[in-house]
Amino acid sequence: MVSYHGKHLMTTIESVALRRTRGMRDLLPSSMRAFRRVEDAFRSAASHWGYSEVRTPTLESYSLFTAAGALTPQMLSRVYSFLDWDGWSGERVVLRPDSTVPVARAAAEADLPMPARLFYVQNRFRFEEGDADREDWQCGIEYLEAPPLLGELETALIACETLEALGMAPVVHLSHVGVAQALLEAAGPADRDVHDAVVAQGLEALRPLVADNARLTAVLEAALQPAANEILIENVSALAEGLHPKLDEALQDLRSVAAGLRESGRSIVLELGMPSDFEYYTGVVFEFESEGSMWGRGGRYSLPAPIRQDTACGLALEAGALAARLAEAGTEPVLVAVVPAAPADLSRAIAVARALHRSGVEAALEPDGATTAVKVRVSGDVLEAVSGGETKQVSGIEDVVALVLQQK
Repeated sequence: MVSYHGKHLMTTIESVALRRTRGMRDLLPSSMRAFRRVEDAFRSAASHWGYSEVRTPTLESYSLFTAAGALTPQMLSRVYSFLDWDGWSGERVVLRPDSTVPVARAAAEADLPMPARLFYVQNRFRFEEGDADREDWQCGIEYLEAPPLLGELETALIACETLEALGMAPVVHLSHVGVAQALLEAAGPADRDVHDAVVAQGLEALRPLVADNARLTAVLEAALQPAANEILIENVSALAEGLHPKLDEALQDLRSVAAGLRESGRSIVLELGMPSDFEYYTGVVFEFESEGSMWGRGGRYSLPAPIRQDTACGLALEAGALAARLAEAGTEPVLVAVVPAAPADLSRAIAVARALHRSGVEAALEPDGATTAVKVRVSGDVLEAVSGGETKQVSGIEDVVALVLQQK
């Protein structure tokens, strides 16, 4: 019977196609190396600014996200939720669809002293149609109870430093949710569809609402013209003088953040028409663009009770997308094959490999037929280096390291 069941099991396994779960991805060696580069760049930037790393559970309570207002009607159909059965009772849980709410929950539950500078590298899960990715990885920051201006500048600068460390030249696109809110209120009562359209499409969705108001149309047209300096703010301020106090406050906040980033040597684009969820964000928002693509976004936000009512600044960089970009442009590392000529040379070969490791060179023990770019043959006290089809005797580890650097 054991033999029968064993054979039946093997037949069943062999008949099953080997495939990934739809929407999930494997990170193979080249992708993993690129991913670690992204992580290292982000961790370095965040740590230099005094942020501490946290990690939250993959499973969180469903009610945590509903209480925080994070599960909009659109999001409800995209979360992975199930009943975590526990004998006589159960709790509905979700695969983490977002990290901001769990990090804020963890900080409140642990009663961390405020303000708190926290960062993370975590995955999130959201259902997507077809073969689109359902697991994304993000490098994120939550600066809880961040002071005005300083919080926005810190989070934006960490994103810039991360992208710069990866060889990119980021452009920071800046906006403020108060602009859209003020123009909506100045235009008069608007139904929920208009509100949702502005959140999804930005200020462009306001055109029909202000079409009969010449002044609001002029302000809107000015606001929809992106600019690389604060001249856009001055133009909108002049046209909208006295229009709405919320607009004046938003433009002043935006002016300060834009000036700080520009004076730090960063490229900026003031883009007041940028779509933003102003039920979540409460102030300046930013996106980070390089090479024609957006690599992350963030801004000033607030979470409702019972999690935290205080203001915060957040940032999320798309770690998976950044790693994919690096993997496409990356090169394979040089692995030195250390070949013992005979069993008696094994201890010497191990010593050579360890010396190369201490010099920052990747090396492994290999048989004589290894086809790596650089090979070191160990025969007694003699070291022979093979590189580019040529073999020569070398005097020490330093010569091998020099060969490896030439291969790179």
